[in-house]
Amino acid sequence: MNIKRAIISVYNKNGLEKFARFLYENNVEIISTGGTANYLEEKGIKVTKMSDYTKFPEILNGRVKSLHPKLFGGVLAVDGNKNQEKEIIEYDIPKVDMVVVNFYPFDEVARNTTNEKELLENIDIGGFALLRAAAKNYRDVIPVVDPEDYNTIIDSIEECGDFPLHNRRKLSLKAFYSCSKYDSNIHKVFSELFASEKYEHEFFEILGMLRYGSNPLQEGTLLKFVNGESLFDNVINLTTHKSPTLRILKDVKLLYSVAVKTKGNLLAFSKKGVFVFAYLNPSNEDIKKFYGMLDQLRGGIVYTEDVEMVKKLKNSKLDGIITSSEPNIDHFLGYKPMIFKINKKEINMNYEYFVDGDLVVKQEYKKIEADLPDVETIGFEVAKLHRSDTIVYVKNNKIYSGVQNALNRKVALKVLEEIVEEAGDTFEKGTLIFDSPVNSDFVIKKIIEWKIEKIVVPPALPKDEKYIETINNHEVNVVVTSRRYHRY
Repeated sequence: MNIKRAIISVYNKNGLEKFARFLYENNVEIISTGGTANYLEEKGIKVTKMSDYTKFPEILNGRVKSLHPKLFGGVLAVDGNKNQEKEIIEYDIPKVDMVVVNFYPFDEVARNTTNEKELLENIDIGGFALLRAAAKNYRDVIPVVDPEDYNTIIDSIEECGDFPLHNRRKLSLKAFYSCSKYDSNIHKVFSELFASEKYEHEFFEILGMLRYGSNPLQEGTLLKFVNGESLFDNVINLTTHKSPTLRILKDVKLLYSVAVKTKGNLLAFSKKGVFVFAYLNPSNEDIKKFYGMLDQLRGGIVYTEDVEMVKKLKNSKLDGIITSSEPNIDHFLGYKPMIFKINKKEINMNYEYFVDGDLVVKQEYKKIEADLPDVETIGFEVAKLHRSDTIVYVKNNKIYSGVQNALNRKVALKVLEEIVEEAGDTFEKGTLIFDSPVNSDFVIKKIIEWKIEKIVVPPALPKDEKYIETINNHEVNVVVTSRRYHRY
């Protein structure tokens, strides 16, 4: 076996006993320090204490323990370089073949204290430097930062006695990434504490390429926040031979966000990132009406929990179909729409990002609920998800929307009225859910004309309270939420 000597110093000890024991049983000398050395010795795994190896004690209350030429020389020496080989012999520096290091999570420390001295004492120097050195010299040294890689390394060594170069490159990139993220967390914490610099650090994982939309020259890369929850953790593209467009993903995100709030059987339709209509627990008549609308829908995404409907929509002109059920279908090669299987899990968010060209906005995410019946809860969710001047109409088991960022309420209501008519329904009675306060005589007139029974609105400004009084005088049930909730 080509691995003769390894440095191990880790905070995350998941899988470490198995990995270290494998190295020890294969005659690898393990050099370790502090808690890691104690942990391994307790497990019956022999280690060489770092201070014994370097013949130099830990000093400065542990601040300096692995910063030594004997360690770094062993990690950074290049095989085949005659001058370097001569020097390591001259100075008695044994070669190191593997460095296993991961860091105490600095962001966890920062969540529990803002004490400057305590934060500074939790910044890793030696382990960090050793990992970067190993990552730089990956051709001769295996850098290991992720416990998930232990078994892969074991399998490779058992198979061929070494770890191939292409895999070493991967681990080197992972090590440099971990170092970069670690430093960014430190910078972020201290810049917030002292307000000396204002930079935002975010890291993204590349999930894949997007298919072009209407413009074949547009290329897109799908990303997710590293270590953050994402709907894409709970969405599987069953039509693996197709890649989604950005437009399709906007609809997937929208319908996913609504579906996770739904307790009953939902049939919903969204197009171009705009929720259009839905049925909660649709009747046979509702489903028949939906099929009758398919020809005029042309594009967009449907959410359904009915596997038979997924099969019937095989040749439809939809862009995609989302389901939380398990379609008992061998393959989807013959499907025109894309098929997405979702796990209905609510995503926890602290912030939202809006990116438009060089305009980037980070906005705090506020969670707001309302005590409403199931079907109105869906309508309320739709109102929250869309932009300003969205109005949602709920009637019996149906939800209609389709307005996003309209010119004003008058236009929004007219568009909504047309959508209701296109769906073969009438705008009468039911519930209207507004994303911002009612503040016009036109809206009041329509509420009365359509005999609306209930409205849901955020708190009114003092100048708009007269409109709520007028609605109350016409025996309309007015539900005022705890605060505003529309998005810009």
